[in-house]
Amino acid sequence: MIDVTTYWAPLLHAYQPPTQDFKVLKNIDKECYKPIFSLLERYDDIQFTLNINGVLIELFYEYGFGDTMDLIKNLVSESKIEIVGTAKFHPILPLIPQKEVQHQIQMNEELNRREFGRWERKGFFPPEMAISGSVAKFIHHLGYKWVILSGIACPEEWVYDKIYLSPNGLQLFFRDDILSNKIAFKNITTKEFVKALLKMYKNEKEIKKNDTYIISALDIETFGHHIRNYEKTFLKKVLDLIYEEETIKTIFISDLDQHFPIAKKKVIPRESSWSTTYEDLKANIPYPLWDHPDNSVHKYYWKLMKSLNNLMNLSDNLDLTLDWEITNYYNTARFFYNRGIYSCPVWWSNPLNGTWSPNLIYKGVELLIRAALNAQMALVYAGKSDLGESYFDSISYYHGLLLMELNNITKQNLKRFNEIKST
Repeated sequence: MIDVTTYWAPLLHAYQPPTQDFKVLKNIDKECYKPIFSLLERYDDIQFTLNINGVLIELFYEYGFGDTMDLIKNLVSESKIEIVGTAKFHPILPLIPQKEVQHQIQMNEELNRREFGRWERKGFFPPEMAISGSVAKFIHHLGYKWVILSGIACPEEWVYDKIYLSPNGLQLFFRDDILSNKIAFKNITTKEFVKALLKMYKNEKEIKKNDTYIISALDIETFGHHIRNYEKTFLKKVLDLIYEEETIKTIFISDLDQHFPIAKKKVIPRESSWSTTYEDLKANIPYPLWDHPDNSVHKYYWKLMKSLNNLMNLSDNLDLTLDWEITNYYNTARFFYNRGIYSCPVWWSNPLNGTWSPNLIYKGVELLIRAALNAQMALVYAGKSDLGESYFDSISYYHGLLLMELNNITKQNLKRFNEIKST
């Protein structure tokens, strides 16, 4: 077999919720962020794509971890890391209004330009890789060149030596879900991983074979936080092994189109996330951990959100020059709303998957309630309270139902646990 090159395009995703506790972030920074960025500094000729949500950048500074940001900036300046676009507070983009999609993306872009200088729109990481046709169109409309998606979003034959385009020209890159999940769940050794890079999509019986590429994408917290010392026991060893292999190169996802042609066939990605299964797709449930029709917490949460979106639309249209009180209440509402639409509350609402935390759910709901209160107060001071009262009453109603559901589900969980324990 003629030697051909495997281009490994690794993506790391760094995010913490706006409600994260100082002690938790301090621990993650110590176990994961500083070790992994310090590790990458020690290697030449490596290229990693990094998604870091703006909320985490702000938390670094707020909690006194600016030295971690210095590490990231150094890696960017040395062209070892490329920073992609995303939504600042990590909402599930297909589930929020388009004007909020734009607002979240633009807030993140402003932060990227402030922190990383001449940052440009190239790649885009939708939170949780949650994608829809309308979101993909909007990403392209904003000027992004490519988007990263879960492998399950690929509706056509898997490509490893070509690049798919959407109908409007957005480059579609699909992560290798199998390989990425093997790393995430510690189901592959370093030697097995490097061997997979060398052999995957290559047929030794063929006289000629094209170069190939593989994209892995994981939460960066996998290395050192979720799996203790994994940045040393896995990532460092992989980089050391790759250094000895001339036919494996790390590459930015943005540079893959310099080595691989565009496929002739245009592709419309499936609506999905990186937690979506084929069973979910068959059931037409593209975002199961955040909007499942059988999940009562999700149901009440999104009914509350619908009314809050309408209330925020009313306050967005107020004349803020009329009264300082209007401006103050509106800005406060925006502060809580921007943060409150993050993805974590509904993610923690999945007891059958083992992710159930009433307090972490309510941390997010509380932000939404404070947004609703301040939006309605802005309307009151503008003399337009009657416009928002039906929405405000609806929010209060579903807030109560949601609280009762947290109580009911917790009792059900405890009952199931006791029944299993007694058998």
